Amino acid sequence: MKKFWLLSAMVMVAVAAWALTPQEISSMVANADSIQDKGDYIGSNKILLDVLKADPNHKQAYWMVARNYYNLGEELPEAQESSKLDSYVKCEDWARKGAAKNPEVAENYFYIAVGMSSEALVKGIAKSLGLAKGIEDNYLKTLAMHPTYKTATDSTEADAHFALCQFYRKVPETIVMKWVFKTQGDMDKAVEHCRAAVKILPDTIDKDKEMGIALICRGNRRGSQKDLAEGKQWLKKAMSDKVETKIDQIDKDDSKKVLDNPKLACGYSRVKQEEVTEVPK
Repeated sequence: MKKFWLLSAMVMVAVAAWALTPQEISSMVANADSIQDKGDYIGSNKILLDVLKADPNHKQAYWMVARNYYNLGEELPEAQESSKLDSYVKCEDWARKGAAKNPEVAENYFYIAVGMSSEALVKGIAKSLGLAKGIEDNYLKTLAMHPTYKTATDSTEADAHFALCQFYRKVPETIVMKWVFKTQGDMDKAVEHCRAAVKILPDTIDKDKEMGIALICRGNRRGSQKDLAEGKQWLKKAMSDKVETKIDQIDKDDSKKVLDNPKLACGYSRVKQEEVTEVPK
C-alpha cells in the first residue's frame, strides 16, 4: 500500500509539473522563438518539447521544432552529409506531425516542403525529381493559406516565396520534366518569387543573396547583362547586411563566392554545389 501511495504521489507531482497555465506556455513559446532567432536551436527545442508535454496539440510548437532541425542541418558543413540529412528528415517528420494535429496551420506545410527539398539537395536533384511536385504543392499551399507569422527577421510568407524562388531555379526547365513530373523550373517565376520575398522582408542576408543568385542564373542562361549586373548588386547588398547567426555568416561568405564566380549561381545551395546545364535542353 505504501508503494502504491508513493507511486501515486510521484505521478501527481509529474502531472503537476506539466500543468502549465496558458500564459506560462505562451511565454515559453515566445522564449523559444526568441532564442532560435539568435541561433540557439538546441535550447529552443528543449523548451518546445516541454511545451508539447504540457500541451500535445499546441499549434506552433511542432513547426517551430521542425524549423530548428532545419536550421541545425543548415549549419553543418557539406562533409557531414548523413548528419545534415538526419536533421532534414526530422524537420519533415515534425512538420508532418504538426499537420496531422493542426491541419489549418500553414507553417506545417511549409516545413514539410523545406524538409523534403533539403533532403533532395543532399541526395542530389537528379536523384530526387520525383519529389518536386509534392514540394511545389506544399509551398504553394502555404501561400494560399495566407500565413501571418512575421517577426523583424522572419516571415512564413516571405520564406515561402524565397523557397519557391530556389525551387524554380534548381528544378530543370525542360518540357520532359513537365511531362514526367508535372512541374518544371522557370527562371521568370524564380525571380518573381524572390522579388516578393525581399519586398516582404527586406535587408536580410538570405533573401538578398537568393535574389542576386536568381538574377545571375537567369542572366547566365539568357545572356542578359542587365540581370547579371542587378544580381551582382544584390549579392553586394547581402554582404553588407547585418550578421546575427552562423547561417547569416555562411550566406555572407556564399554571396562573395558566387560574386567572385557567377557561373556557380544556377547550381548553388547552402547544402551543396551542383553541376547544372546553364542553357535548358
